[in-house]
Amino acid sequence: MKTDKIAAVLKGLGAGHVNTHKRTGWVVSACPLGPWKHEGGKSSDEVFGVRTETGDPECGCFACGYHGTLGKLLIEMKFKNKMQPRVHVNWGPLFDTVDEAIIAGDLDLDTPDIEDMMALQAQDLHLFPDWWLDTFPPALDIPWARKYLRDRGVLDGMIERMEIRADTNQMRVCFPVRDFRHRLVGLHGRAIDTKTEPRYRMYLQAGHNNPIVWLGEDWVDLNAPILVVEGPFDLASALRVYDNTVTPLFVNPSIAKLKRMTDAMEWVTLYDRGAGGDAGRAKVQGFLGSDHVVSHAHPPKGRKDPGEMNVPELEAALEGHLTIKHQSSNSHLIAQTACLDQANQA
Repeated sequence: MKTDKIAAVLKGLGAGHVNTHKRTGWVVSACPLGPWKHEGGKSSDEVFGVRTETGDPECGCFACGYHGTLGKLLIEMKFKNKMQPRVHVNWGPLFDTVDEAIIAGDLDLDTPDIEDMMALQAQDLHLFPDWWLDTFPPALDIPWARKYLRDRGVLDGMIERMEIRADTNQMRVCFPVRDFRHRLVGLHGRAIDTKTEPRYRMYLQAGHNNPIVWLGEDWVDLNAPILVVEGPFDLASALRVYDNTVTPLFVNPSIAKLKRMTDAMEWVTLYDRGAGGDAGRAKVQGFLGSDHVVSHAHPPKGRKDPGEMNVPELEAALEGHLTIKHQSSNSHLIAQTACLDQANQA
């Protein structure tokens, strides 16, 4: 869908200022679902993105975790505003814009929705070749990447354990994603400059990626309780105290993605404080129901997410939810971060 039409739709939904990024293929804005899904009723600027692609373009919010298509967003917005009126939307001109895009042939609301697409990808994952990953140097070898990670509390032992790479062209730190069979199936990047859009990027290889796969599938033990956190920096922090930690990379993953972890019968979430975390906890609880043992740990006051927590805070938050055992693989990481944690508290 053309950028001007996407921008018109987002503005019509009350998303405010809209930026187009032709090089990256995204149109970004504040999240239109802010009045219902974000703390204070409004998201930060440029956390919501719509791909400039034909069909029913994919869209999502990197803050609240919403993902779907532009067509599904319109339906959801209209339903939400009918049940809980919070924004004024002039639907007539908005749907005129949609009709124009359909007539022009760059919008097709009859294409499979994102859930169907992900279900298909679950059956036939695209494998990323090892040589492709090798085009991204290890983060430990790149001074700015190593410094950024250390400043975020991710020290050398964890950088090596998680195979973190660097995108030297776009200045991102990148987390390889492997499936249950230890095959490389994705790369998730985080821009170190907050002005870079999109801030989070799920890389394509040969035009494909696998958004259904969790980060941590290659080490998770589904016969033991799993700890679920929101993102890669939360994962790096939590792994210091509990090996069986995984992340769907978004707080509000699809049902198809949640299904990949249902063989684990005991789940503990440690999501962010705030509306996004609350929505994620509710989705996990609602999806798993009474068929699983589910509990929810929370960051302490003054800490937004697990990525900001030190080891004693993580242990205290998980007390009563999980049995923490400092395995040999983690002991040196805890020792390495002890001084850093003390410095952060000072």
